[in-house]
Amino acid sequence: MILVRALGPVDVSVDGAAAPAKLLWKKNLALLIYLARSPKRARAREHLIGLLWGEKPEEKARHSLNEALRVLRLCAGDDDFESDTAQVRIAPGTVDLDTDALERLAAAGDYARAAALINGDFLEGFSVRGASEFDNWLAAERQHWCRRSVDVLVHRAEQLLAAGDVAAAHDTVRRSRELDWRPETAVRTALRTLALAGDRAGALALYD
Repeated sequence: MILVRALGPVDVSVDGAAAPAKLLWKKNLALLIYLARSPKRARAREHLIGLLWGEKPEEKARHSLNEALRVLRLCAGDDDFESDTAQVRIAPGTVDLDTDALERLAAAGDYARAAALINGDFLEGFSVRGASEFDNWLAAERQHWCRRSVDVLVHRAEQLLAAGDVAAAHDTVRRSRELDWRPETAVRTALRTLALAGDRAGALALYD
């Protein structure tokens, strides 16, 4: 199984070991994560070529896609990346994304474990040169996972406040505001933690 930690600087392992260097090449890794985040984990070949190799002549672009798929198969197994002349898909159980885990844990109300998965922006610091369509997708994904991460951290902070752990709640809501200081829910929770900690001046400053 390929384990991908994308909520922060990207980290990849294969069957519990460090990922092979070829898998970490920018476009190979971009293809892997994009497919894993796609509906039903499948995309048309033409779409993938336009996403990552749109600047190349058609024949060279198709060759590049095939080479990237060859690397993914070498890392995960021949049966885990299925393809035909029209489409590429990832077989179930091939890739484990931390974003999927975050959604499962949040849905179960386990905000402590969900919050522990958040280490920064989605694919923090990652980009692919010459792939503007991928960069557009990445920008939208970052906005989405920023909102989800802030929501999870605020829920966790509220749980900690309810349990009387004001210091931990303050640290958690601070993490949410480092991702995005604007959401009203995060600001309200931050004001509560400051007030409950007795930091009236800090609460007034934040309110201002």
